Amino acid sequence: MTSRSSIVLSALLLAAALVAPGASADVVSDSGATERALAGRYFGTLPSDACASLDVLLTLHAGGHYVLQSYCQDDLASSTTRGTWTVTWNETCIDLAPVDDAQPRREFALHDDTLLVLTTGSCVEPAEDPRGRMLRRADTAGER
Repeated sequence: MTSRSSIVLSALLLAAALVAPGASADVVSDSGATERALAGRYFGTLPSDACASLDVLLTLHAGGHYVLQSYCQDDLASSTTRGTWTVTWNETCIDLAPVDDAQPRREFALHDDTLLVLTTGSCVEPAEDPRGRMLRRADTAGER
């Protein structure tokens, strides 16, 4: 075997070791970093069958829990939904899973870390008209 062949063989063996099934155990995932970066408060208006306009405040906690406070402008009724949130679809979507199964599951597309857009079916397909479906980050002094 020539020295060039042994170098190529060594490189191939090294590459195979790096992609071996057990090798990924030492790789650190950054999904926790993404969730920490997205944690915070978001406000805006979402569509609702019950009223003309639903003002909401969504708080995403770094531990993966959320609180969604809703206020109907028609009758000033309010509600609070709690649950867990996860980042999905290669860090392009946020999925809200409520604790109460009677509440709807919601999915938001990430425009960037300051804008969430409620989806109408698939998170990977952009909303045709995002007006009335957007939540913006509500930073306060000292946060982020």
